[in-house]
Amino acid sequence: MRITPLQVEASYSIASCVFDLAITAEAGATELQNSYGLNINSARDFINDYRHMLQGKVFQRAMSAPAIDYYLSRILEERGSALHDAAVLAVEKHIKYYENIRKVNLNAMRIVVARHRSYVGVQPLLSVQEASFNAAVKKSFADSPARRQARLAEAARFPVKVKVTTEAFLRNPDVVAEVLRRASGQCERCHNPAPFQRKKDNTPYLEVHHKKQLAAGGEDTVENAAALCPNCHRHQHYGAIDA
Repeated sequence: MRITPLQVEASYSIASCVFDLAITAEAGATELQNSYGLNINSARDFINDYRHMLQGKVFQRAMSAPAIDYYLSRILEERGSALHDAAVLAVEKHIKYYENIRKVNLNAMRIVVARHRSYVGVQPLLSVQEASFNAAVKKSFADSPARRQARLAEAARFPVKVKVTTEAFLRNPDVVAEVLRRASGQCERCHNPAPFQRKKDNTPYLEVHHKKQLAAGGEDTVENAAALCPNCHRHQHYGAIDA
């Protein structure tokens, strides 16, 4: 029986929920059967294939080229470039496996993979990467400890390494020097001495902070900057607003 685009979309969404441990694999397969008319074994295969794709492992279920394209596109959009890269690798392994045992050529799927392969290694902005990570931390923090610990038990022990690009401002070194001279080794927020001396030149360690961030249109001037200890600097970025 031909699997419809609606069934493909539903299978992706439910497989994603299963991967995130929001529901069990069997409950997800039953939902796909009862609500979307998928054969129970096909439903189980879709859920299993999704997991293998995110893990970069070969899967055996024969998905259509449009279904593969849909899965890879959604993974890139929702899971980021690192897991998309792993999924592309998994599909390449699937093609090799399936062509070998069936003695066929999966040309349509190869075209899909070639297009997605061109996305592999595309470097996201560091700011985008950080925002995505922070959102993921917030989502994890809101989850139950049991689900979080279950994911940790299945997680890889070493992180995936990806390249990222970043945007930077060419700051005026005279502003930094003048602000540090003005502070004279004392944090301009808490007024305590610098916490330690720099190893390279034995000067007091303070960080120059822009009161209105440069990314928000702030000026790179002495008036818009303050010399802060590391604790106060983090507070200015992440702490509650001072009274």
